[in-house]
Amino acid sequence: MAANALSYSLAHISACSCSKKLSPSIFSSPSLISLTPRRAPLPSPLPSSSLDALVVRFPSPLSRRIRHFTASAASDNSVEGEAEVEDAEEESEIPAEGADVVAEEKPPRKPRIKLGDIMGILNKSAIEASEKQRPVPDLRTGDIVEIKLEVPENKRRLSVYKGIIISKQNAGIHTTIRIRRIIAGIGVEIVFPIYSPNIKEIKVVKHRKVRRARLYYLRDKLPRFSTFK
Repeated sequence: MAANALSYSLAHISACSCSKKLSPSIFSSPSLISLTPRRAPLPSPLPSSSLDALVVRFPSPLSRRIRHFTASAASDNSVEGEAEVEDAEEESEIPAEGADVVAEEKPPRKPRIKLGDIMGILNKSAIEASEKQRPVPDLRTGDIVEIKLEVPENKRRLSVYKGIIISKQNAGIHTTIRIRRIIAGIGVEIVFPIYSPNIKEIKVVKHRKVRRARLYYLRDKLPRFSTFK
């Protein structure tokens, strides 16, 4: 047993010494170090002149499109440059034209007169001329008036009409009033243009206060509502 143990220990010592001797050579050998993976070196890029020569020698659809796009971009840039030059020239001409406009001052325009304004002026002048010949009193709905009218067939004769004003239509020189009265138990209404030259006199007999602007309801009332003293 002792001999076996001694032989085992000697064998172990010899193995350790062999491993120590071999270890530096193992790590230093290039064959074992090359087992680790290495990246292949990248190819060096070709110069631009060689690339252009290849593109010219072997054209592709992509290179043709690139050439077309570059040519169109160059033409667009030239067009934009020409447009900018023209705009600058126009802007330089604008101040000169403005100076001419300032120098040549246009006369002020005459105010335009509309047809309605003309009719209003004519109505106003006609009313003023009529009131100079015969003044017209303030006539309101509900007033009792007395009108002296000249008969066209016989200018020497004057007809007198008396009644209640049931409505008034304002229309400038064509203003009219409607008079109602009872004759033989029947209601009679007459329309008079207050600025008519045939009317010689308009006299307000009595003022009456009414709430309505038109007294058409008197047509349906009893005759006593349309009578007066």
